[in-house]
Amino acid sequence: MKKREYLLIIACVCTLFWGGSEMIAAAEEETEAERPTYTALDYVILGEYKGMTVQVEPQSEVTDDDVLDEATKLVSNSDAVEWLAEGTVQEGDYVDITYVGTMDGEEFEGGSGDYILQIGSGSFIEGFEEGLIGVVVGDTVDLELTFPEDYYGLAGQNVVFTVTVNALLPELSDNVVNAATDGEYVGKESFLTYVRECLEEEAEENWEDEVSDVIYEKLSSISEITEYPQELMDYEVNQWVSNNYYPGFLTQNSDEVIENSLGMTKDKFIEQVEAVLQPSIQQELLLMAVAESEGIEISEEEYQDGLEQYAEFYGFDSPDVLETYYTETELNRYFLMDKVCDFLKENAVIEILYETEIE
Repeated sequence: MKKREYLLIIACVCTLFWGGSEMIAAAEEETEAERPTYTALDYVILGEYKGMTVQVEPQSEVTDDDVLDEATKLVSNSDAVEWLAEGTVQEGDYVDITYVGTMDGEEFEGGSGDYILQIGSGSFIEGFEEGLIGVVVGDTVDLELTFPEDYYGLAGQNVVFTVTVNALLPELSDNVVNAATDGEYVGKESFLTYVRECLEEEAEENWEDEVSDVIYEKLSSISEITEYPQELMDYEVNQWVSNNYYPGFLTQNSDEVIENSLGMTKDKFIEQVEAVLQPSIQQELLLMAVAESEGIEISEEEYQDGLEQYAEFYGFDSPDVLETYYTETELNRYFLMDKVCDFLKENAVIEILYETEIE
């Protein structure tokens, strides 16, 4: 479904409550409005962005324990693995449990269920997981616990969790891996190798993202935005309000109606929305200013490559489906900002902070 069609459906639904053809007309006008164009260098004074020196911590190392933990977690999600009907719960085990939480003898909302829990993961409140260590599969225990003082809704409350340990996940083995992966990996070692590669790729991507963030922060600190394009800000405010309330919310309602429904004046509301949007608009202005200064553009080949990468990363069925949600102008802007980030990274001096320097 295209964005315009989606917003028009919202507008039709809202008509039932706020009424009239004026609502649909306002929605059509807002959704058809084009995003204002601008010259970023009219609003930005760039610092010396080439050769910026930034300092980052080294990439996280993937340990054998990390690999084993992740592999075991993946196996625990498979319905094909036969869990153990006997054994004793130990630290680090994955256990299938059923629990019922009561307060003053009465069950409380959200306190009961079935769960696959790793002992020591910190998924439950303090004392819950520790109280299961040493419990035999098939046994039921009562855990008398107290919710933390900062726990929303149940802060400081004394409760009892009645927990039954249903089964234990077996240790990783060739047979367990073969069952969990439906024969894709017939041996434990090959599966661990695959998991390590995935974790190392994820660690590298996270580190690259961290480097990009640090470089952008440096660019922001040495540059100045003299003002924000008002037409662009007004457009983004209307888009945000349309998506979070309904199209035409600002134009349809009087100052008095908005103040009565939101508890603040229309101007104050717009001011708060602008504050939410400002960081992303700031980032866009700075990166676009670099693009203009360097003459960086997106070729047709780069556009098509970007479509495929975004579609895969964000889970779209195909690049064509992605283009039904975003306009070519929007996508080109996203791809261009990515390219500028790569340019800044290629032209930066990246210093790795090792442990003694971090301390």
